[in-house]
Amino acid sequence: MTLCIDIGNSTVFMGLLSSGVVHSWVRVPSTSLSFDEDIAGFIHEQQVEKVLVSSVVPSVTPLVEEAVMRLTSLPSLLVKRDLQPNFPIALDDPASLGADRIADAAAAIHDHHLPVIIIDLGTATTFSIIDESQVFRGGSIGPGIYTSFRAITSKAAQLKDYRLQVPKSIIGTNTQDCINSGIVNGHAAMIDGMVQRIEEETGKRYQLILTGGMASTVAPFCKRDLVVDETLILRGLWYLGEFRI
Repeated sequence: MTLCIDIGNSTVFMGLLSSGVVHSWVRVPSTSLSFDEDIAGFIHEQQVEKVLVSSVVPSVTPLVEEAVMRLTSLPSLLVKRDLQPNFPIALDDPASLGADRIADAAAAIHDHHLPVIIIDLGTATTFSIIDESQVFRGGSIGPGIYTSFRAITSKAAQLKDYRLQVPKSIIGTNTQDCINSGIVNGHAAMIDGMVQRIEEETGKRYQLILTGGMASTVAPFCKRDLVVDETLILRGLWYLGEFRI
């Protein structure tokens, strides 16, 4: 088995894969106090032969790498350090592309029809555009769903006890429902609007991939047809490790 780990600002997403197939996965908080226990509990008795890691949190990366080494005696192969993308990156500074977006792109190129827009719903919501020639063209970055929710509830004294829930309708009749609608419906509308503007600017029609922890929650509220692919980044890590895509 290959252990693939994506270290994000909010969660550490782990999966066990073989032949590009994700057999199991789990998310744990990036603030976990014991990655040894988290990883050991996840892999259990599975024989791990390779460990592939993407990270956008430098302070957490060595903690995960050290835990992996203690548990498996294997070094972690890290995107941008040990694993490099083999697709062109048409950014002003290609080295600035995040490891998570590189892994997303690798899986999209291998598993989906191009051109494609990957919309990754994490701490930030990112849009990554890959053209029909497998060139990473760029994209945009905005605040994620929970980032927006926390910004509202942490700044307003009377909203601190609210929890984000799936909205019942677009028009809320109480504060909780209004927040739910504003965050979830508002985010879906942002996705629809951004895709429309990208397509108008490029003159192309794209397949849309929605991924990240909130993908399945937001997808039903989007007007555009899209594919929910929750394990995209794990498969992208596997492809980077196997084929250097």
